[in-house]
Amino acid sequence: MTEKIRILFLSANPWTTSRILVDEEAREIFERIQEGPFREWFELHKHTATRAIDLQRLLLMHKPHIVHFSGHGSKKHKIILGGAPGRGKTVDQQGLVEVLALYNCHLRLVLLNACFTKAQARSIAEVIDYSVGTGKGIGDKGGVAFAGAFYRALSFGKSIREAFNSAKAELVLTKMPRTQGIELFVRNGISEKDPFPEQTRNASNLRNDKLSSTGPFNSESSLVWKTTEKRVEITVFETSVISGSSKRTGSAVALCRGGKDR
Repeated sequence: MTEKIRILFLSANPWTTSRILVDEEAREIFERIQEGPFREWFELHKHTATRAIDLQRLLLMHKPHIVHFSGHGSKKHKIILGGAPGRGKTVDQQGLVEVLALYNCHLRLVLLNACFTKAQARSIAEVIDYSVGTGKGIGDKGGVAFAGAFYRALSFGKSIREAFNSAKAELVLTKMPRTQGIELFVRNGISEKDPFPEQTRNASNLRNDKLSSTGPFNSESSLVWKTTEKRVEITVFETSVISGSSKRTGSAVALCRGGKDR
């Protein structure tokens, strides 16, 4: 059996930061992947309230090809994870790079869906093939829409660059506000046209034999949503209701994916 593409979805939304749509983003990714003909090649693992001390355990446990972070970034260009109960804690930029570098034998993409993460994403691209970040604030609904469009394109067999361009075009098409400044960084020596991951597929394993045998992913698996903290598999999401307007900033008035530097 060939290997599934593992996505590790990490989120952090401490009470010291504004409320954002991290659960809705996870659901959006799950649903958009299912739209593609290659949906059976993906496995999605969700972990909420992520702390810095959780990172290596989760990387060792899941051996992901993709790490997707949904949460806040500080204006000092650091991502904010969980700290003391209910409080946020910024993560050292170089420390995060050094941790991720230890797992680049399988980790190919890090997507930071949070404000002010351009500098962090650029530094990650020195050790990981692909990274995504933004140099500005990003609206909450825009962040969710970008994530959904990006993974939908991957589930149709697109390369990382093609999926990124597809997601950016979706934001323009739908006139989604506060979505400027999202950038893709590619490690030196990596071709943007390379399939992701670089694996060979056997067309006889596809349920639909009309699909091209040259697609970038592998088959023989089903898309699985796992809540690993409870060690159970689920197929239905429980959605939370969030009131008020949603933008991703650090204030309680204008919710956006930035946060106070704590």
